[in-house]
Amino acid sequence: MIAPFRKHLLFGLLCALSQPAAGQPGPKYPVSPKPLEVAAEIALARSAAPPEVSDSAEVVAIRDGEVRVIHRGSSGAACMVARDLHEGSLYPICFNPEGARTVMHREVLQGRLRSMGIAEDSIDRGVEAGYRDGTLKLPEAFAIAYMMSPRQVLFSTPKAEGRRVGAWHPHVMIYTPNSSASDLGLARAGQAAGVFQVGVPGTHHTEFIIIVSRWSDGTPGPAGKG
Repeated sequence: MIAPFRKHLLFGLLCALSQPAAGQPGPKYPVSPKPLEVAAEIALARSAAPPEVSDSAEVVAIRDGEVRVIHRGSSGAACMVARDLHEGSLYPICFNPEGARTVMHREVLQGRLRSMGIAEDSIDRGVEAGYRDGTLKLPEAFAIAYMMSPRQVLFSTPKAEGRRVGAWHPHVMIYTPNSSASDLGLARAGQAAGVFQVGVPGTHHTEFIIIVSRWSDGTPGPAGKG
């Protein structure tokens, strides 16, 4: 499912990216992301979605700066554990086939660059360059990501000022590139209305976030209690 990134593209991006600013990181930032042992990484990645999705999904991981398929799938769906440079960050995420074909490549590129010590602002520029030159693709059909793992450890932003959120809510994300909150009927409520939210509106990364009531293992999430 995940085609290898061209080495010359990655080299070109690295040459174009600036180095992290000196003196900015806090005591637990940046921390180079490290995957778990293979079986544990597979289990954590699969925890992002219900078994009906994750059991037949491919699982990928970034090891030694390279993208590796650590479990072969059969459905076209794919899972991974994304991480940023905050110590302890864990973002298990599974994609439907269209998401795996498109959006997942952005997550993989970000993960590779983070593993090489590139600063977040520079990674952002590299991602935008990837969309401009066609290396990264926008979804052409229904693309969805599942983030329903009770083991997720989220941060408010991948940048140094990010605040630890932990296990926020089980949620799914439907990708709607370049859309706005008003496009999704949320004009009066801003970018959020109850269990619906719009993330990074007006960009390639725009997503319609839907909070669901249960984690992937069936236990109630914060919205499903009480």
